[in-house]
Amino acid sequence: MNRSHISFALLCALIFGVLLGFYLNNKPIPEDTLSNVRIYQPERNLSPFQLVDHTGKVFTNAELQNKWSFVFLGYTYCPDICPTTMQGLASVYAHLQAVDQNVQVVMISADPQRDSVEVLGQYVPFFHPQFVGVTAEHKYLLPFTRELGLVYSMTEGTSQDNYLVNHSASIVLINPQGKIAALVKPDFSLTPPVVDYAKLVNLLEIVKA
Repeated sequence: MNRSHISFALLCALIFGVLLGFYLNNKPIPEDTLSNVRIYQPERNLSPFQLVDHTGKVFTNAELQNKWSFVFLGYTYCPDICPTTMQGLASVYAHLQAVDQNVQVVMISADPQRDSVEVLGQYVPFFHPQFVGVTAEHKYLLPFTRELGLVYSMTEGTSQDNYLVNHSASIVLINPQGKIAALVKPDFSLTPPVVDYAKLVNLLEIVKA
């Protein structure tokens, strides 16, 4: 495991978090709440799946029941989008819990070759102790992520430790019945492209109403 690589990513995320927290606390509620948001009516069913979480426990459809789950795709070696997304979600997590206490954030690692349970166990709790990291072999990940409307692909040179993983930057909202309720697309005018995290709070209020 490349500890210096992860440490650098976490440091960048921490700095970003301070700036993002100030931005969110001083930003008015956007009028275009539903821009870049797709709300599914009716909600989409999610086929049975089996992954493993960052503590080594099995993670299945049962772990989505009775919770509002904000799910996104990434990997711990990601240099920009993933730590930015994790810190952004951590910055609004208390606001999401104010809307509904039964909220969870789930990072799906698309890099099982490097993101072992040990690596995820170090990376994910850094951003928030209640966040969940999950992964599995590609044969199990691909059907699951595609059903969520998320995609990823490995770059060449996966025999080396410095390869990149191309992946969606959207966030999926799964309702307490374990069904896909909405998908929030990122703002591609930003670098890296990320979602409007304050908008997630507004979205949760809307779908709960």
